[in-house]
Amino acid sequence: MGIRLILQPGWLRFVVWGFISAVGWGVFTSLQSSYEFESSFLSAIFFGAALGGYLTATTQGMHRAAQEAVAGLDQSGLSDAINGVLRGVAPADPDVRASATRLGKIYLRNKTPDQLKHAEIWTWVTFGVLIAGSIAGAVGFHNDRLPFVVVAVLAAILLPVSSVRTRRIQRNAALLAGGPD
Repeated sequence: MGIRLILQPGWLRFVVWGFISAVGWGVFTSLQSSYEFESSFLSAIFFGAALGGYLTATTQGMHRAAQEAVAGLDQSGLSDAINGVLRGVAPADPDVRASATRLGKIYLRNKTPDQLKHAEIWTWVTFGVLIAGSIAGAVGFHNDRLPFVVVAVLAAILLPVSSVRTRRIQRNAALLAGGPD
């Protein structure tokens, strides 16, 4: 979930998350040996709409808080605040810097560094179980190994990427809160 996406209206977040979910579901169901286009297409639409609606509803509070954090900023200030959170480029304007700090804390769900470290450990455990389950599924289901292998590879790729991204945003938010360099 990107910062730019969380700042968008609910209908747009629903469409983006629904589309991504539907495409992902369609790809995974098409990898099965008993593939039927019509059923995969219909299940992808249903899954995308359900997951898109769920993600939109559960992030509504974060959306409101992020909107409040950047309220009063023009387009240039908003861009500077987002760059400050994502890339660590400290905005020169103190109001924009304060908005960027609030936006970074909201994106991290106002968690302390200890809470983020604890959450990261649980993320590693969850992905480890997912990878182990995918390997077990690939060994156990001889005809449908490909979806399990794809899930294991995606999990192995996404875990370090998400971990590094969260650490970078945490570091950038701390630097922005620390004052001028």
